[in-house]
Amino acid sequence: MHQIKRSALFKRHALHYVLDYRERAGRDIAEHFIDGLERSIAFICKHPAACRVYIRVGGHEFRRWQIKDFPHSIYFRFDDQVIILEAIYAHRMDTESRLPSDVDQQD
Repeated sequence: MHQIKRSALFKRHALHYVLDYRERAGRDIAEHFIDGLERSIAFICKHPAACRVYIRVGGHEFRRWQIKDFPHSIYFRFDDQVIILEAIYAHRMDTESRLPSDVDQQD
């Protein structure tokens, strides 16, 4: 099984969405988002290649997996050993242009 690493950007995004859901929709919805996020991460960990390639950036293939019941997807990359969870974006965002610049800023 792969080791999972969460980038600083991924952690900031997760916290932002949890707090936003809690403020706008209440604690139960925020907890449902957390559960969906954890289930998505578990799936990615077991089946990373089942997620389609979304974009190639800097020699890496970034894949995505939608968080069930929410308009957000997890963006990640992986090799033989490690899965790096890079970001979470809402579907309404221009992910194709944001992901490369956000990932470049982390390096």
